Amino acid sequence: MFRASVYVRLGDGATTRFWTDSWLPQGAICNFAPHLYRAISRHHRRATVQESLHNRRWVRDITGEPTTPVPCYYIRVWEAVEDIQLNQLEADRFVWRWTANREYLASSAYCSFFIGMTSLRGAKEVWGAAVPPKVKFFFWLALHGRLWTAERRRRHGLQDEANYALCDQADESSDHLLASCVFSREVWFRLLRLAGLQHLAQGSYAVLVDWWLRTRLEVLSQFRRGFDSVVLLVAWEVWKERKRRNFQGGRLSPPQLVQRIIDKAAAWIGAGF
Repeated sequence: MFRASVYVRLGDGATTRFWTDSWLPQGAICNFAPHLYRAISRHHRRATVQESLHNRRWVRDITGEPTTPVPCYYIRVWEAVEDIQLNQLEADRFVWRWTANREYLASSAYCSFFIGMTSLRGAKEVWGAAVPPKVKFFFWLALHGRLWTAERRRRHGLQDEANYALCDQADESSDHLLASCVFSREVWFRLLRLAGLQHLAQGSYAVLVDWWLRTRLEVLSQFRRGFDSVVLLVAWEVWKERKRRNFQGGRLSPPQLVQRIIDKAAAWIGAGF
């Protein structure tokens, strides 16, 4: 009964999934009453709703260990199905719950995959930027907070300290590393000053995605895609400088890193980016 409830039609023409969502306030029985569901053998779970409701067969199908939650869920399911009457004169049919007319559409099936999902701020701009794919992926991880910074490594118990190699003034998080660190801010200021946009430089408590999406609106529309590319390039080179100091023993000053970014931008342009 319980697994079949997702597919089998009940009474007034609704599918069983529609029935469970209508009468059981928390969805399918396997989710609504998990302990009771596990007390049903796999063979009995294949029974249809009609078979299970006939003479209350579903009660006899409960053969598992009667743990404490089982009677509680049993009572709730009993109350939900006790007054249901099947219409024997109407044939079963499938209905599609994601459209108003209950008819299947491929577009609605695709859209149903995204129900309950939240969009990532800046994702559209990241994948539209004219930069190499590896840089897009790196920045996408940064927006998710999934870079293996010292702060994240400490959170996962991989190291004891979260000190930041570039400034040693705060824990090394993605936002601090790429936006609010004094080293990163000096690099940004020097680069923006070359274009007369130094007033757009971020503050000491900047959040990367907030600063980026707000600042790009102050850039002329025809230059925004290029500005996005510069943002990703700077973030990428700051991350590489962090790796250089942590693992290679090298060290570039902010002016040296700015020149490196300018050279890299010229190389990207020559490569078609």
